[in-house]
Amino acid sequence: MSTAAVQEPEVLVDMKGPVAVVTLNRPKALNSLSLGMVQQLLALNTQITAQPRPGEPVSCVVVKGAGGKAFCAGGDVKELVVRALGRSNGASAASAASAASSASAPAFALASGPDPAAFGVAFFRTEYANNAAISQLPVPYVALIDGICMGGGVGASLHGSFRVATERTVLAMPEAGIGLFPDIGASFFLHRLPGCLGRYVGLTGERLTGAEVKDAGFATHLVPSARISELEAALVALGPRAADPSVVDNLIRTFEQPPAVAAAAAAAASAGGGGGSSSLGSSALLEWKLPLINVHFGCGSVEQVIASLEAAVAGAEAASPQPAEGSLEAAQAAFLKSTLAAMRRGSPLSHAMTWEMLRRSAARHMTLRQALEMEFVMAARCVHGQADFLEGVRALLVDKDNKPAWKYGSVRQIPPQVVAGLFEPLPGEGPLFGGPGSGSGSGTGPASRM
Repeated sequence: MSTAAVQEPEVLVDMKGPVAVVTLNRPKALNSLSLGMVQQLLALNTQITAQPRPGEPVSCVVVKGAGGKAFCAGGDVKELVVRALGRSNGASAASAASAASSASAPAFALASGPDPAAFGVAFFRTEYANNAAISQLPVPYVALIDGICMGGGVGASLHGSFRVATERTVLAMPEAGIGLFPDIGASFFLHRLPGCLGRYVGLTGERLTGAEVKDAGFATHLVPSARISELEAALVALGPRAADPSVVDNLIRTFEQPPAVAAAAAAAASAGGGGGSSSLGSSALLEWKLPLINVHFGCGSVEQVIASLEAAVAGAEAASPQPAEGSLEAAQAAFLKSTLAAMRRGSPLSHAMTWEMLRRSAARHMTLRQALEMEFVMAARCVHGQADFLEGVRALLVDKDNKPAWKYGSVRQIPPQVVAGLFEPLPGEGPLFGGPGSGSGSGTGPASRM
């Protein structure tokens, strides 16, 4: 008899009356999404959308993460890259990634024989289809984003009608740091964030915390972490009434702290040295970060953004006298320095892709469906080794040498045709969505839930 422990399902669906409570159940992996998970989530959301009558038998979907640390840390990109690099065949990930990065290597060198990129392409196809399915749900979808929420976790929450953050929420789109690009519909929602915040979030991968997550528009509500379980129980208790978005909204609002209480908590956190940026009542994002972001990320190109940050950091370091520790000026200088460092860590090719992606989406007024279609083309190219994705994941998550060999040293070195080519569909790869309107030029699609 085998003594192996029975593996728990990676997605738990608990029907509590008409309310479906969905738990992302990979706590040891911070609930990162596997192919099996996105397949199951897509099947569930598709089934709910196909209900003969909205609200019956499922009136509401509540999604949460297991383990207490994370809602969802993103997609399990490590598995995608290990497969794409053919490591299971005994090949070194580093040498395979090096071959893919070589200018003389064939464009599809990693796809010879049984396509090693097929798994990754299938993952992104299913994940993006699920993002669209969430946006089309005819019933309230409540994501309890208590803890870490990154990349694919944002996709599993943002496209729903309600996103509940807490003071423990840490949210980021860190894809440029691993040679990918902000996906899961980011080309649709990033340029809709306040000011130039979308460029900042997408290019730097820097984290937003607590109240910043709501102020940025990623969350619709902000509730104390200690009350999340109580909120879940209250949503379940609504039963059939949970099908009414106004009822759900009013209920969640009763769990938010009154402004006076939140302000007092923020003041106490600040006095205690907590800074207040991750509290329930104060957001450094709106207080002083966003104006700085707008100045630098409002520039006309990635190169100009970096040059602007470099000039500001150099000026701050040369200032005399230096700002007092704990002052607003010191915080601003530290913020600019960390922002510049984040830009320098990321893949220049990813930055170029992200900039062009956001430009195309805004200029063409893309729907979410069209944005996801464009991102699927880009993701398929990345999995086939035509950007920095394989090398970035190899260096940071597989071999963990933290020394990615990016294809280009700066955005300035990248030929325009290289970037343009990453937006061209792969030969033989069908579109994400079939039928008219599935391309990036025309057609209808779900509206923003933001």
